[in-house]
Amino acid sequence: MQTVAYISSAAMPVFLSAVVIFGLVKKIDVYDAFVSGAKRGIGLSFRVLPYIVGMIFAIRVFQASGAFEWFCSFISPVAGFLGLPAEVIPIALMRPFSGGASLGLLAGIFTSYGADSYIGRVSSTYMGSSETLFYTVSLYFGSVGVKKTRYVIPVALITDFFGMLLSCFICRYL
Repeated sequence: MQTVAYISSAAMPVFLSAVVIFGLVKKIDVYDAFVSGAKRGIGLSFRVLPYIVGMIFAIRVFQASGAFEWFCSFISPVAGFLGLPAEVIPIALMRPFSGGASLGLLAGIFTSYGADSYIGRVSSTYMGSSETLFYTVSLYFGSVGVKKTRYVIPVALITDFFGMLLSCFICRYL
């Protein structure tokens, strides 16, 4: 275990040293390149901020209205038929919208059922195999000005659904 801790604590200094050495070999002014990138990053942050605020606001309204709990109870019978534990439905519904909220739900599952329980393992596997879809799409597509996402959102929702089904299958049979 100490080897893993040593590797993880050495990773960033090794990476930064490699970047500086690469820049010196290629005769690039590494500091100016860093400052230029930081300036562009600040501008990008201000361009993306409205999309992030809009997503956070929509998620909070959805939760505060009680629609989230209603939708979970509405979908539970179908999920049970597919073999999905009812306890992981809130994570499956929240994960495409908010990473922080879904992590909070995961912590609640760990507290109630334990990390090594079937429900805890399914939740962890799903969290590791899914993405905060709407946040990511609004951030990346919004930062470059893409207004029509075409098939990105439907395909990503389908992959999230199959990610949940496969999480249950893997945790049950492997």
